[in-house]
Amino acid sequence: MKKRKQEHSLTPGFTLVEIMVAVVILALGILAVSQMTVMGMKVNNVVNRRMYARLAMSRVYENLQNLPVTDPLLADDGDPADLNVIDSTADHSQTITDSVAMYTYQARWNVADTVPEPGVKTVRIHILWGPNNRNHIQTDLLKRM
Repeated sequence: MKKRKQEHSLTPGFTLVEIMVAVVILALGILAVSQMTVMGMKVNNVVNRRMYARLAMSRVYENLQNLPVTDPLLADDGDPADLNVIDSTADHSQTITDSVAMYTYQARWNVADTVPEPGVKTVRIHILWGPNNRNHIQTDLLKRM
């Protein structure tokens, strides 16, 4: 009797190394997606703050636009060069809290009579927010005197 040579059949499957490589690739993918999610949340927060700042600016703009030019809130301190001043020495200021978004903004505006021409009053409105009021947007309101 002849001995038969035993054949080893290889079963189809994955080796341990292949499985570990697949797990590492999957983990890197999950890490990248989670970092993009965190970045997306940060960008969303910045966009929301800016959107509510524009809303606060439109409210201040509309309120000032509806005032008569003789109103004390539209009084000029006599310095036409201070239109760009956004620190605490601004002509007027107001704190605005948005009750829906729960954000707080600082509205500051400076007034210059006869700028850019006689008979015109320029009101430059600044909306500030963030740590140390680092972020800010601005717009101008022109009123005929």
